Order: sequence, then structure tokens, then C-alpha cells
Amino acid sequence: MIIYEQENSDGLSEKISGSFSIAYNSLLSPVDIENNKSWNKISASFSDPDLYYVQSILVSSSWNRNDDIFDKQEIWVARKTPEDKPTNLEHDENTIIGHIISNWTIDDDGKLLPENINIEELPNKFHIVTGSVIYKSYSTPELRDRASKLIAEIEQGTKYVSMECYFNGFDYGLIDKVSGQYKILARNNDTAYLTKYLRAYGGQGEHDNYKIGRVLRNITFSGKGFVDKPANPDSIIFHKEIITKANIKNEHLSNLGVSDINPTINADMEKNIMNENLEKEVADINKKLDTVSASCADQVEQARSLASELQQSNQQLEAAMKEKDEMLKKEKTKSEELQSAFETTLSEKTVEFEEAAKKWKEEKAVMEEDMKKVKSELDSAMEAISAYKMKEEEMAKKDKMLKRKASLAEAGLEDDVIASTLEKFENIDDEAFEVMASLFVSMAAKTKKEEKAMMNNNPKLKKMMASEETELETALDTVETDDTVSISVGNDELEAESSQASIRAELVEFVSARLGKTSK
Repeated sequence: MIIYEQENSDGLSEKISGSFSIAYNSLLSPVDIENNKSWNKISASFSDPDLYYVQSILVSSSWNRNDDIFDKQEIWVARKTPEDKPTNLEHDENTIIGHIISNWTIDDDGKLLPENINIEELPNKFHIVTGSVIYKSYSTPELRDRASKLIAEIEQGTKYVSMECYFNGFDYGLIDKVSGQYKILARNNDTAYLTKYLRAYGGQGEHDNYKIGRVLRNITFSGKGFVDKPANPDSIIFHKEIITKANIKNEHLSNLGVSDINPTINADMEKNIMNENLEKEVADINKKLDTVSASCADQVEQARSLASELQQSNQQLEAAMKEKDEMLKKEKTKSEELQSAFETTLSEKTVEFEEAAKKWKEEKAVMEEDMKKVKSELDSAMEAISAYKMKEEEMAKKDKMLKRKASLAEAGLEDDVIASTLEKFENIDDEAFEVMASLFVSMAAKTKKEEKAMMNNNPKLKKMMASEETELETALDTVETDDTVSISVGNDELEAESSQASIRAELVEFVSARLGKTSK
């Protein structure tokens, strides 16, 4: 059987692959010859003692209770396939109890359908009738008892027929639930999404506004089983005893190999037998009617009592429903009031929010404008502060140079030496410079005193000291200084202080050496 991509996507592959055969249960019951239109379905009994002959409707062209649809054309094409197939108990192939020996088709009134009928002329509903035998003679008591039990259940009308068949495809049958119109939709790649709605594959048997069934295609009937549960009310099994008593002749059955019952009995004998049977049946019916009447009287009384109880229950239910309706109305009114209040509040809050948003937007614009002005003023102030700071630094630098110049002049240095010294040692800190200037002053004073005394006593030394002064000035001119000022915090400050101390020590050592002194 073809399985379409959509059916694979719906997870139906295994279900479809595993359901190419079905069993279809049918009712077995005795036939009321006078009131049953299809009394020509009744089969004669054969004389073979080891066989029990039975006839039943195998299948009907209809929509069954499992939503499987036996289309009339499919049924007609497959009408010959049941013949020579096995019969069993409850569809158990290990319990074969007979086989089918013949089959034919009848309409819903029991009339035989001619073999040469055109498919277009087939009635919408017709039936396949099968004649079959049940094996009676077995070598073991268990099997004989099984056959006897089955035959007894058939004659008591408590056994049913279940059709078995194979098929290798299906379409969709749709009934509009409003109009009742029936149509068949071909199954293909575009319509395969409908398979998941079929009851045979786990669906609900409905889709949109349609009831949906499975139209079986390419059917082969494979046998039948005798079961306990019915499915098709039209499928009946004919009671052997009634057939024997009625002695109905059926030329069609004879052609199929089923003989008439008691062919030697003439019409008068048949009439007498039928009259006797009818009288007996009428008496039995009257007796049953009396029993039924008594039973009906009890049932009527029970029905009246039940009706009274139902009426009382109905009144209570109506009262409860009325109370419920009133409560629902109140709840509805309350809900409507709450809804109205909510909508009013929402509308008011929406207006407030819109006004607040508008106001905030306006205030934001003003704030942004103010921020621009403040930023502009701040930039101007920073420029002024920067200019003032530069001027202040220049003044501080000038003042510092004046003080240093004064201290060097006090040491007795010449103007050109002072200018050179200030330029060379411009970037050392004030403390170091003061130390250096103080050293210059003290050493210059001492040196002058000593030089004056020595020069007064030694003219040659006076000449040598003049030469030493020249060399000192030259040495001062060659001293390398750092042109940058390091401003830092933390460890940087400690490093700066250490550097300044080193410079001071070097200056003292340098000056002492040049003056012929040793630092201590």
C-alpha cells in the first residue's frame, strides 16, 4: 500500500502498513419467514450428517460503525472472492471450523441481483450472501463439543458473523454534517493530511464540518469468523430449523450446488406443514404476548414512577438553572461595571500619561538648553582659570629667580656668573638652591679672607687663586642639569626627594673640590 509523505510526517506509517486487513462483525439471528422480505435467502439443509450448513450475509455496501466504507462498485467486483475461504472462531486461524462453499448478491428487499447487471444499475445498498459448512465429525470429544456448542449458539440466535478481508488502498468518504451530502475524495499526496482524522488510525472520524470515513479499495474477502459481538445489523445467519420447516425452494441455490429440502414433498404437504407450524408459532406468539403484556404493565408502572421522579428532578433542575441564570446575570452586570470602570480609568491614566510625557519633553528641552549654556560658561571659566594659572606660574617663576639672584649676588658672584648659574640650575628645588647659595656665601667669605691673607703674603698664590676662580666659573658652566621638573605623589615623591638630595651632595662635593676643601 502506498504511504504518502504527509502520512509519514503524521506518524501513521506503521499503522497504515499494519492495517491492510480488517474484520467486520455481523449479526446472526433466526429469520421470521412471514415478515422478512428476503426469505429467499434461506438455505436448504444437506443430508450429509458430518456437515452443518448455514447461510449468512457476509457484507453490505454501507458505511459501518468503524467508519469503514464498503463502496458498492468495490463490493460488486469482489463478490466472488469469499468462495472456498475458511471460517473460524473469533478470527483465530488455529480454530478453523469449516469453509465457504458459495456466494451470491441480493438487494435490500432480498431479490437476487443478476450477474450481468451494469455497475451503474446497482442499488446503493446490496448484500453478499455466503453459504458455508461447519464440520461436525471429529475424532476427539473436545472438537465435537466445540462444533455442537457453536451450532447450538447459532440456532439460539446468540452468534454473529464477522467478515475478513484484505485491501491495498483507500480513499476518503465525506458527509457534510449540515446538508448530509456524501462524496468521495481521492487519497493522494495533496489529500494525505486527512488520514490522521480517520478512526482506523486514531482520529475522531471528523474534520471541519465533515464526518470522514475510509473507502476501501481493491478488496479481497479472505473468510469469516463466528463471533460474539455484532457490528452489521443487516448481516444475519439463517436458522437451519426454520429453513427445514419452511422447505423453501431456490433455483439459484441449486445452481450453486445447494439442493432443495425434501424435493419429494408435494405442494399440499408443504401447505399442511406450513399451516401446522404457523398455528404452533401463533400459539407461541400469543403466549409470549400475554407474558409481555404482564411485563409491560409492570414496566408501565415503573415508567410512570420513573417519569414522576424525572419530573421532580426536572423541576429541581429548572429551579437550580434559574438560580444559576440569575447569578450569572449578576456576575455579568458586575463584570460589565468593572470593565467600564477599568476602561474609564485607563482612558484617564492615558491622558495623564500623555500630558506628563509632553511636559517632560518640554522640560527636557529646556534642561538641555540650560546645560549647553552652563557648558559654554564652564568652558570660558576653564579657559580663564588656565590663563590665570599660567600667568601666576610665570610670576612665581620670576619671583623665584629674583630671590635666587639676590642670594647669589649676596655670595659675591659676578652678574654674568649669576646669570649663568640661574640658567643652569633653574629646575632644582628651592631648598637645594638655598643650600648651594649658602655654601657659596660661606665658602666665598672664608676663601676671600684666606686668599686675602695669603695673597698679601704671597703674590704667586694671589695669581694662582685668580686662575682658580676662572676655572670654577668654567666648571659651573659645564654642570649638566635636568630641564624638567618631576611632579609626582607616593613613591614618585620619595624618588624626587632622593634625587634632590643626591644633587645637593654632588654640588657640595663639587664646590668643595674646586675650592680645595674636603666635605665632611
